[in-house]
Amino acid sequence: MSKKRSIQCRAAVRCGLALLIALSAVLSFAQSYPTRPIRLVVGFAPGGANDIVARILAQKLSDNIAQQVVVDNRSGADGAIATAIVAKSSLPDGYTLLLVPASFSYSTALQPNLSYVPERDFSAVSLVATAPFILLASPSFSVFTIAELITFAKASPGPLAYATGGVGNLTHLAGELFKKMAGINLNAIPYRGTGPALVDLMGGQVPLQMAAILAAVPHVASGKVRALGVTSSRRSQVMPVVPTIAEAGVLGYEAVGWWAIVVPRGVPVEIVTSLNRAIGSALATPDVREKLLRVGAEPAASTPEALVAHIDSQSKKWTKVLKEAHIQLK
Repeated sequence: MSKKRSIQCRAAVRCGLALLIALSAVLSFAQSYPTRPIRLVVGFAPGGANDIVARILAQKLSDNIAQQVVVDNRSGADGAIATAIVAKSSLPDGYTLLLVPASFSYSTALQPNLSYVPERDFSAVSLVATAPFILLASPSFSVFTIAELITFAKASPGPLAYATGGVGNLTHLAGELFKKMAGINLNAIPYRGTGPALVDLMGGQVPLQMAAILAAVPHVASGKVRALGVTSSRRSQVMPVVPTIAEAGVLGYEAVGWWAIVVPRGVPVEIVTSLNRAIGSALATPDVREKLLRVGAEPAASTPEALVAHIDSQSKKWTKVLKEAHIQLK
């Protein structure tokens, strides 16, 4: 063997050994993971739907992985503050998770100056749950079905007002999509959350509201507001007597809220796989399903690849709605 060939062989062996050592270290880390508590960051205040979903998942995950999963609320800017913190300040070691809502998928279209880009700065782990919205009418507004609303709106000389939980959130976009697909003229009135909007709806100050289904349930049951239709493609298990907007006549209409778990880009694939399995196992348990249904959500575990595809399709869908409705936060 020539001296040159001998040097090349030794170099190849060294590279192979280095690769083997690195791979062994990753596998060893993945097999022992987690060895300490995990932080689950939520970009919203305690008590809301995002926080409740996170805590339901965190409790069962803690049981399944024998390590505490601690919910860390970092509210502000519709989740953007928490997302930026995780994107820029967290090590990609699997010990910081982020619960994201549907607005994560179109956040950069709504706020172009954000410091993060979802597809660049995060890795998908799993979808967690889905929840439809519901179109409500004030008891003083004389429509009882989606068909009656469309007929009334088309005969109205001006736009009908509908309340939303805020500019650019999914209740707003769901309303704008309904407006377009139904071919009617609606004017969005943004409120600082669902609660204040419901107060005005019940008082007759606004005739319609697109709302989270959980917030609406007690008021529909008491007769203080009227349910016209849910925004999912099939009826909600929470309010099965209420028809979908699609079956009520707006064919193909669907607008569903969702939550997912993502991690900072760079987390080893073995850790992502481990987290995905743990989340799937947690969501498959009857008690978690029951707790989610109580807050108007349904468990919806997925593979990381399926979540990537879901985020991409949601981004395209809602970015189009944002552009057509000229909605953007400065």
